[in-house]
Amino acid sequence: MPTPSFRHIRCLLLHIGCSSTLVVGLMALSWLPARPVMAERPAPDPAAVEQEWRGTLAALSRRATLAGNERLATLIDAWEIAEPADRQLVFTIPPRQETPDWIEGDAQGLWDDFLAARRRHAETTFLRAQEAAREHDRPRSRDEENAALNAAPQPLSRQGAEAIRLLYRVLRDDPDHSRARAAGNWVKRNDVWVWPAVARRLDKGEEFDAAFGWLPRGRLARYREGERYESGRWLSAAEDDSRPRRIDRGWRTESDHWRIRSTATPAAAAALAVRLEESLVIWRQVFGAYAWEPAELEKRFEGRGRMPLRDPFAANLLASHDDYVNEVTKFEPAAHRSDAIYWTPTHTAWFAVTPDEDGSETTVQTRTILHEGAHQFFAEARTTSPLAGERCGFWAIEAAACYLESAVPAPFGWTVGGPDAGRVPAARERLMTDGFFIPLEELAGLGRKELQADERLPQIYSQIAGLSDFFINAQGGRYREAFVEYLERIYTGAASPDTLERLCRRSYDELDEEYHRHLAGGGKSRP
Repeated sequence: MPTPSFRHIRCLLLHIGCSSTLVVGLMALSWLPARPVMAERPAPDPAAVEQEWRGTLAALSRRATLAGNERLATLIDAWEIAEPADRQLVFTIPPRQETPDWIEGDAQGLWDDFLAARRRHAETTFLRAQEAAREHDRPRSRDEENAALNAAPQPLSRQGAEAIRLLYRVLRDDPDHSRARAAGNWVKRNDVWVWPAVARRLDKGEEFDAAFGWLPRGRLARYREGERYESGRWLSAAEDDSRPRRIDRGWRTESDHWRIRSTATPAAAAALAVRLEESLVIWRQVFGAYAWEPAELEKRFEGRGRMPLRDPFAANLLASHDDYVNEVTKFEPAAHRSDAIYWTPTHTAWFAVTPDEDGSETTVQTRTILHEGAHQFFAEARTTSPLAGERCGFWAIEAAACYLESAVPAPFGWTVGGPDAGRVPAARERLMTDGFFIPLEELAGLGRKELQADERLPQIYSQIAGLSDFFINAQGGRYREAFVEYLERIYTGAASPDTLERLCRRSYDELDEEYHRHLAGGGKSRP
């Protein structure tokens, strides 16, 4: 990721979002810096901070080794994870800072020093995140726009995606950093940080079990004893399971952010809920800047403004692919070609349980959940146009969903993107072996119907997956901010065929050449 310039401009920030339709009104694409204001205090030099941080960790590790605590030394050595140039890191953030049960005796003092060092590092990282949040532009007047026509193109100053990346670095070091938690929209209940939707449920006395989801106050104990509550009466789980199910009267499972109706087993619905919640965690860290206008994002880092509480996302899970086709064909004639869809008019994701290789029941492939989840988050994270992508730019809607498919579990959470992840190897093979390539100028001009009717659609999907990795990760993330803004404009109906090249400050021909180098170099393209 390129190092942001830490100028004092106005402050912008982040959020936590959701998915699947289209982007913002077309605004002027040349910009001037926002009016500078005084920051609370300047962010320290990132290079100096990181050098000091690495030295602190090395010293703590030596102390742990000398004390004979190799387990703690190993944890400290592995704590700082370098940001790779060719992919993104997504972190699992615990609800509060916990002390491992194996920290005892003399190790407690060293552990406390480790936590103190992490809190100091988190504070300086948060200052950097605030500076990145301030990096946004104001539109030029028409006279200023005309005067800039012959000037050298300037890089996009917006740094919302960088602000969010740094925010989660803060929370990895210090899960109890209150300003970062507020910027990310968490609230505190019972000494732990939770999402507002969870806080609302806790305030109502609801109870959670992974097998049943959230239940109204007083029902969980009876559910665990084998009863179910349906249509105003209690019945046995065996009786409930034996009844035929239609999707409009399916089992209901509610997770932190989803309300799922299912004709599959309750276990299958619970597993789907877990994967959907994980997909939201990943989307928030990769595309969270999309959910906010820059000035609103700025307010979040200043501690002003909150995300309004929203209703749960809706999802339906069918017990078989045949059932899925029968239901989805009612509104989508091409349902037989898929096993999942996000239906924008009703803001509902539809999934089908599919058997694994030995014929046993699974829920849904993780890749499919990530893909449709991305559509849902983009469509519902902000006000979007019902005609998003209809006129042009539809490829980017699918590209962003394909990019989320590339998430790979890691000890700290996930990695996303990279030359060996998701569909990027297929994109490389299409380009380097088959010679298949559609120029960006042509691709960017295609609307939904044109793209979906193209007989080359399988090859196109491979290419757009490669393009998503290029625009997000190539050259250390050079075009990442531009791509997020491009998605905003598509989803709000404000994109034109030339929007992306203008945001990138590069012609489509130049971007085509860079994309070829990106794939040919295994993801290591250079300007």
